[in-house]
Amino acid sequence: MNTQLEQYIQTHKVSSANFLVFRDWEEFLNILFLNNGHVEMIIWYEYCRINEQRIGMGGYIDEEKRGYMWAETDIYEENLQQKSMTEISKYISEIRSNYADYDLYPEFYIG
Repeated sequence: MNTQLEQYIQTHKVSSANFLVFRDWEEFLNILFLNNGHVEMIIWYEYCRINEQRIGMGGYIDEEKRGYMWAETDIYEENLQQKSMTEISKYISEIRSNYADYDLYPEFYIG
């Protein structure tokens, strides 16, 4: 992983865990693909008040906003290595639209 991407991740990922969730996932995708990275898999997290998960199943407390958490769901997509940034963005937008009643964020597994 190159230095620019590594620095971006350390500065912008949510601070509560070692997972790659970004409040601005579109900016992260741009930086990732500009630095010749790719997405291997996406796991979805519900952003919600603690103990008010609807489709999430526990996860990480949000250290930046008291009383909230990132709750892991059972929604995921793997084998994305050959997908373009446009295809990944479309997939993310479709999931967020299909689950519009929930505040979902993608966790990225990258290569």
